[in-house]
Amino acid sequence: MEPAEKGELADAGRYYVCCAKGRAGCGSEYPVSDKMRVMVLMGGMSSEHEVSLSSGRGVVRALAGDRYDPVPVTITREGLWVFPDGETLSIYDATPRIRDLAPDCVFLALHGPYGEDGRIQGFLDLLRIPYTGSGCAASAIAMDKVRAKTLVQAEGIRIAPHIAFGRMTWSAEAAQVIERVATEIGFPCVVKPPLQGSSVGVSIPPDATALRDAVDTALTLDGYVMIEQFVSGIELTCSVLDVEPGKTPRALPVTEICPKTAAFFDYHAKYTPGATEEITPARIDPERAAEIQEIAVHAHHIVGCRGWSRSDFILDEHGPVWIEVNTIPGLTPTSLFPQAAAAVGISYAELIGLFVEAAITAARSAAKAPAYMVS
Repeated sequence: MEPAEKGELADAGRYYVCCAKGRAGCGSEYPVSDKMRVMVLMGGMSSEHEVSLSSGRGVVRALAGDRYDPVPVTITREGLWVFPDGETLSIYDATPRIRDLAPDCVFLALHGPYGEDGRIQGFLDLLRIPYTGSGCAASAIAMDKVRAKTLVQAEGIRIAPHIAFGRMTWSAEAAQVIERVATEIGFPCVVKPPLQGSSVGVSIPPDATALRDAVDTALTLDGYVMIEQFVSGIELTCSVLDVEPGKTPRALPVTEICPKTAAFFDYHAKYTPGATEEITPARIDPERAAEIQEIAVHAHHIVGCRGWSRSDFILDEHGPVWIEVNTIPGLTPTSLFPQAAAAVGISYAELIGLFVEAAITAARSAAKAPAYMVS
């Protein structure tokens, strides 16, 4: 039997097969369905692999039903793509398999480098496959905390002072860097690998001796370090929803974050059950909450986010300090973004559906626009 094009029925009208037999992943049969096929990408090569798996599984469960046909695809820590039938392929051989699946949309449940930083977004852009969340450029900017802070500060948003440098500077001028931290930033300070997520590699050294160890550790992750002024105050986060048809982006209720077993909202506090109390809406003045919501929406626009985002803040006696924006926050049913959505009456399943519909609608609109209008 000759291979059928997508949309043509083969084998008594039950299946179509791909049009390029002989290549890896091709010649496979896929059931024809009226449902929207959504490939859910999870796992990934970052240190947030396990968190991403939890997000992806939650998304698959939410999409299972009459409207969507979720297809879970896991990227291993080594970068291999594992399809539902168990076939494991390199990204080169996975590409025709993705084409054959012909998803209506890819749901990105990937966190951290290689998933949230614009690389997978650019790959899907080249394949012309719609995907959830922010585009390539906004994802890359948001993941780079130094550049994201530079952008929002230029628009008048208050940030914590910082310095940033690479491995060569540290090797050659460690003493000068420490002196600069002591005079410009002060102790304690916050050491961050600025291209990571989920507070991976973040520490709060109280003095110069501890700073050396903290920087050495952070450099193993990125080869680049940001040292930020420590701001004492209430940890807060504000989600922005940008997928409601006919509506402009809106901020969801502010969430207050109260770590119980850690000095700050680190990886352990984020993902260990019972380690943190998360209160929505936050126990702050309504005027402050409104200010934080306004800043979160503004940052969403400045960075160029699409679909959804979540900005983190510290509230001190002078007001809110913007810390960073996340373009693919955790998506388990109990994660911060779904919690905020639930506070305004949006269920987890409804939220996931909104993300998918918005991605497909945006892709259709872009396809109709003149080339010079598509960004």
